[in-house]
Amino acid sequence: MRAMLILIVVALFVSCPEAKGQSQPPRSVSSATDDSFPPMSYEQMLPELAHISKQVGIQNLKTAKLSESQTELRLWKALGLAYPRCLVLRMDNGNATAFFLFVKIAGNKTVFYKGKPVYKNISLNAPHSGWSNVLAYLSQKGIDSSINLALDKREELYNDAESLILEMKTGTRHTMAHYVDTTISDDGKKAFAVCAKMQKEFDLQLACKL
Repeated sequence: MRAMLILIVVALFVSCPEAKGQSQPPRSVSSATDDSFPPMSYEQMLPELAHISKQVGIQNLKTAKLSESQTELRLWKALGLAYPRCLVLRMDNGNATAFFLFVKIAGNKTVFYKGKPVYKNISLNAPHSGWSNVLAYLSQKGIDSSINLALDKREELYNDAESLILEMKTGTRHTMAHYVDTTISDDGKKAFAVCAKMQKEFDLQLACKL
């Protein structure tokens, strides 16, 4: 009797596909284009911005102290496989300046110090069309003293997807919007149009193409 029970248990074990290292078939089959997710919320994105700000060597804009006459806009391409890049536009009592932060390259290789990549922060010349035209363009796209763009409802992500992050602060008001390059929303396209425009105005490479 005992031998019979042992034989039954062994037979059940052998017939189980998981015991033989076989995976169960998926419950549903979906294509890669169905792999969409809700975008990170404002609160979820804040620690990401704090991290990449520290990485490139600038103060976290959320905690920076600005007066009501000071505005800072940051355009980030980050959170993918490439190193973060950041264009910074600062307006202080009507005076505008621009900076660009990017990883330092020497001989086609990234420069490291103590195991970490080194970043450069360079001052930029005035935009080709002039500051008044650039600021008017930003305002037309929903970027004035704050960012008035809605997040996508869903995002389609892929392995090396980067985010375009627009971050702005005027006085104590901090606003943000972010999109991946698969965006099809009107506001997402506006954000990438802004990024492409800034590339041309300042002769930069941020990888802003949709």
